[in-house]
Amino acid sequence: MKTVRLIALASAALILASCNRIGAVECNNTDGQAVISSLLSDQIIQATREQLGTAVSDPQTNEAKIKATVAQIKILIEDIRTTKKDEASTKRGCAATVKLVLPLNMIADAEKFHTNNQLQSISSLTDAVGLQRSADSYTHQLTYSVQPTDDKKKVYGEVEAFGPVANALGEIIAAHMVLPMIEANQQSEATAAAAQQALLDQQTKAQSQADLELATAENKLAVQAYAEVWKSLPDTVRAQNVEIQRAWSKKKTADCNIRAAETSTDPLIKEAARLRCETEQTQGRVEELKGLL
Repeated sequence: MKTVRLIALASAALILASCNRIGAVECNNTDGQAVISSLLSDQIIQATREQLGTAVSDPQTNEAKIKATVAQIKILIEDIRTTKKDEASTKRGCAATVKLVLPLNMIADAEKFHTNNQLQSISSLTDAVGLQRSADSYTHQLTYSVQPTDDKKKVYGEVEAFGPVANALGEIIAAHMVLPMIEANQQSEATAAAAQQALLDQQTKAQSQADLELATAENKLAVQAYAEVWKSLPDTVRAQNVEIQRAWSKKKTADCNIRAAETSTDPLIKEAARLRCETEQTQGRVEELKGLL
């Protein structure tokens, strides 16, 4: 697919004199290079816009942001060659190496975005369209043509087969632009989740504390009931059962420590479980002692 562009020359008088002299805009002409650079930039902007889709309505990825981000890429046209020159025509066929210098953080953001979303690597993406990377730059072999308009006031440019390269760059730029938004959202969600968890932990601790206080009160009543029944037993009965009571008390302690350890590692929950176990066993022993009255 070919893309064309007309651009007004910076100094019409100077260019008119030049064009009248040579009758054509050569491949290495400054104004011709400006036309081609502008064409490439516009294709990259369009590709980025398409990659972002509905996100272009977001203030962080709107049209102005897209253009400003693309403007960070340096487009250099190097090793220019004339491939077609007809003396009867002012049109020149050209070939060159286009060097695209991207900010390193742009590439890093794109790589991170693709990794996080399990997309193909940036190197695979750029390799597939023939972009060759060297540090912070990519190079691509470009074919284009330049020609002055009949009035010699504008330069007409035409670029061939840059679409796939523009699409790859658009994908890199779009990823670079949306990554901070995604990370900000994730951070916001993480902060909200942490706050929610902190509140839940606080409420759970309060609940566990209240439950422990209840278990303590219940145990206190059970111990009081046990003491009253034990005192009410005849002296001879108490004397006969004192060793059994000591053994029962040791077993109760051991059994309830095990049950508490199996219940939870939370100290509040663990202590409440131990107390309830002792309360249960104490209440059972009270009923057994009542049978000795």
